[in-house]
Amino acid sequence: MITSHFDEIRQSLILSELVASFKIIREMTGSNDGFIRVKCRLTDGSILEFAEYIQLVTGKIVCQTYSYHWQTSRGTLRRRWDNALHHPEIATFPDHQHNGDLVVESKPMSLALVLAAIENRYTAL
Repeated sequence: MITSHFDEIRQSLILSELVASFKIIREMTGSNDGFIRVKCRLTDGSILEFAEYIQLVTGKIVCQTYSYHWQTSRGTLRRRWDNALHHPEIATFPDHQHNGDLVVESKPMSLALVLAAIENRYTAL
C-alpha cells in the first residue's frame, strides 16, 4: 500500500497540467511506513517542493507529517502548508498555512488539494 500511494503521487504529477517537471529527491518505503520528498517545476517557472511521511494504520494510509512549499523561481515564498508542531496558537493545530509572514488556519492538506489551490489561484488572476 505504501508503494501504491507513492505511485499515485507520481501519476498525479505526470498528469497535472501545472507540473512541467519533477524529481524525486528521496523515497523510502517500509512495510508499514514511507517517506517521499519531491521537487517540481511548475509551468509558470515556480517551484513546489513537498515531503510526506506516511504510515499504514489499521489498513489505511495516514499522512503523519507533510510540508508543501510553493515558491517563485527566485525563491520567494508564495505559500507553505504543513503540520509541523510549531504553531499551537492556530485553531487548526497542527495543520496551518504560511502566507508570507502570516500563519493562518488550514485543513489537512494533500498533494491533490495543494495542486487544486495553486490552480485556483491561477484561474482567479
